[in-house]
Amino acid sequence: MEKKTGWRKALKIIGMILLSLLLLLVVAVVGIFVTDKVLDHQEWEKLEQAGYVNRVSIGSHQLNVCMRGDENAKYTIVSLQGLNAMANAVELEPLMDRVKDCRFVLVDRSGYGMSEDTGEAQTVEQVVSDYRTALKNSGISAPYILMGHSFGGVYESYWQQHYPEEIKAAIYLDPTQIGSLDTVGEDMQSRHADFGMHLETLCVKLGFDRLVFDPAQYIVDLPEKQQEYATILWRCSARSWAVCSEEDCYFENVKKTFDSLSPNQIPKLYIDAGKYTREDVIADMDYAKQIRKKAGLPAPEYDISEDMVDDQFVQELKNFFETNIKAYMEKLGNVTYRNIPGDHSIFKHKPDEVAEAVNEFLGTLA
Repeated sequence: MEKKTGWRKALKIIGMILLSLLLLLVVAVVGIFVTDKVLDHQEWEKLEQAGYVNRVSIGSHQLNVCMRGDENAKYTIVSLQGLNAMANAVELEPLMDRVKDCRFVLVDRSGYGMSEDTGEAQTVEQVVSDYRTALKNSGISAPYILMGHSFGGVYESYWQQHYPEEIKAAIYLDPTQIGSLDTVGEDMQSRHADFGMHLETLCVKLGFDRLVFDPAQYIVDLPEKQQEYATILWRCSARSWAVCSEEDCYFENVKKTFDSLSPNQIPKLYIDAGKYTREDVIADMDYAKQIRKKAGLPAPEYDISEDMVDDQFVQELKNFFETNIKAYMEKLGNVTYRNIPGDHSIFKHKPDEVAEAVNEFLGTLA
């Protein structure tokens, strides 16, 4: 009898300890959540004062439409950010400052920057529809010059193919190439938001990202004040539900876009950051090391060493251009090609060269 009483006391003590730990956990989570919301409000005010906040309703939720430049400028360039590019309005400033006679309109997709998140599937049709509605409801009239970076180029291609009357021209900034699904399809099909990504999203919603997420490597190449704004944008939107949905729809969106493409006469500038000489490959590796060092991060671990960058390696890069990028451009039609070897975010790495190419291209438009 005494033995049973002892076990009961022990279980009771263990239960009280577990309950106390649970209560402490709940208090900690609530505290982090409340603190995050207070800081969110303060950061919102900073971005609003700096002119980065301009939310527009698209019906189900609001998207942020940031505008830079003279509204009476000759051209309106609509920027389409890449996948997971959360601070587009800030990171694009080095290029925007160098492009002449243009008004830039930066529409953050759902779950990006200061746009609201959504549970709607981010199919290419949905994303392009959201872009078009946000522009219309902002009073920004077509025709537009689209400028897509990375995966933004997929939405750009779909848009100019299905609504050509809205597009005056298209600029591709090192876009995700979709020239040969036979060679890239397997990789694309593996891109899906898994349980870990959704768990990360929940942690972000609760405010835990402030404790663990440091966007330094993405912003160190920006001026100090812009780094502060970019940090806020990265932290407030990293791993949103909408971005997880983009991962889920990745292959489907690429396939729909590629299958719908046929050459048209819309003028297009394709800026390729590809490296096709040994010197360019090594220079890019050095640039990545410098960025990580500046951000206080260890040097990147490459699958290749400088010794492996030989004639065969370079030839494989050139073959990739022929079988993928060139095929993509042929599907687009009427493309002006420009190779500016460098980082994938070439508009930050070499803004002068990119701006020169863009200004020359704009000068050819009627």
